Amino acid sequence: MGIKGARRDRYSRREFLALGGGALAGLGALGLAGCGGAGAGSASDELSFLVWAGTAEEEGFRGAIRRYEEKNPGVRIRLIVAPYDNYVKLNTLLAAGVAPDLVRCQYQMLGRYSSAEAFVDLSGYLEPDYGDAFTPALWQAVNYEGRPHALPHHTDTFAVFYNKDIFGKLGIEVPQRLEESWTWEEFVRVARRLKESGEADYPFAMAWQNLSSAYRWMWFLFQHGGHLLNENLTAPTVDNEVGIETIAWNKMWFDEELVPPSTSIKSSQLIETLFANGNIAMMLNGNWMIPFLEDSMSAGWDVTYMIQDVEMASDMGGNAVAVTRDSRNPELAADFLKHLVSEEEMERFCVGAQFIPVRKSLVERGLDYSLRPEDMNLFVEQSTTVPEKMAREQTVPNASQITQVLGNELEQAFKTGQSAEETARNISEGIERIFEQGDEG
Repeated sequence: MGIKGARRDRYSRREFLALGGGALAGLGALGLAGCGGAGAGSASDELSFLVWAGTAEEEGFRGAIRRYEEKNPGVRIRLIVAPYDNYVKLNTLLAAGVAPDLVRCQYQMLGRYSSAEAFVDLSGYLEPDYGDAFTPALWQAVNYEGRPHALPHHTDTFAVFYNKDIFGKLGIEVPQRLEESWTWEEFVRVARRLKESGEADYPFAMAWQNLSSAYRWMWFLFQHGGHLLNENLTAPTVDNEVGIETIAWNKMWFDEELVPPSTSIKSSQLIETLFANGNIAMMLNGNWMIPFLEDSMSAGWDVTYMIQDVEMASDMGGNAVAVTRDSRNPELAADFLKHLVSEEEMERFCVGAQFIPVRKSLVERGLDYSLRPEDMNLFVEQSTTVPEKMAREQTVPNASQITQVLGNELEQAFKTGQSAEETARNISEGIERIFEQGDEG
């Protein structure tokens, strides 16, 4: 697995069909049966683009498509909007050889598809210095074995939301600059003061609910100076003092009841609802929560920077865009992707859908967001703290399996009293087994 075992992680036709449920019934529902991907016989100047999208995102995609078609007469791009997290259907399409030309993909899933040769190596369609225009961590995320297999489109990240009414009543001041963000010690001091005040049921909560989101724990490890994998991405490096201390610090949140017990990894609790209702005074969550809070929270609220320890780190969210191996015209598909992630189009999309850009030029000057622009640009600034090494670790081919191990073991630590030492050891052994299985091919 990782770099060492990536080639053994490829999916055969049978494996893709198994992942996709072994049936092609879903193709018709997506409008792809018989004519979907370029591999299914579409004309070479026609492309299909599979995405999941909310209203604002869909409008952004359609606008970018319209402007590209206007500049390139005769080209037609068909947007296919499917439910979120449609990877099972994508697997089925790839297995049948009828995948769409273009797909939207989470960064954490790129290693899996790139190592399986499901996404096209874009190196031949890009200038040698093309990647220099993007923020380093996000450019790293789209590279597999040193070659880009997707292009970064946008990102999301985390910061600290806080209840202004409670903080004002208690006289708690928040950091106003990134370099002044609370340290772990300072953050816990604030949390304990909130608990003592009784102004909220619990001081805070962290948004990592759902087993598939357990990878978010990794940025606490990086904040504390640690890494989950070694430099070659071939072995775990978590069963050590730094890893144990990080787990123990997160476990302390639950032991001291600084967070609701219902907000562990495998919980389905929506912490944004707890925050909006005043049950918690702070939450560690993403910029996509801003529209919800604007509509749902009556108390005053604001955002400050993500906490830090010996290092800064925050969440690597968002999505990339890729060309699939079934495209009959990968050159045209790659050209459209370059249009989609151009400075002008990226700015349009991010402003319209409240996303964070991944081009250095846009990050440096900030964007003119219509909703809470000051808060959104705080998130833009925070996005620069995503470590490149963490991006590499989160995009290895078996990242989803590693995330499962993290979630299972952290849940044991937070909910059943499993020690930090045993948790670190179990995580390490679990990752080693994943690597061994990959090596056995």
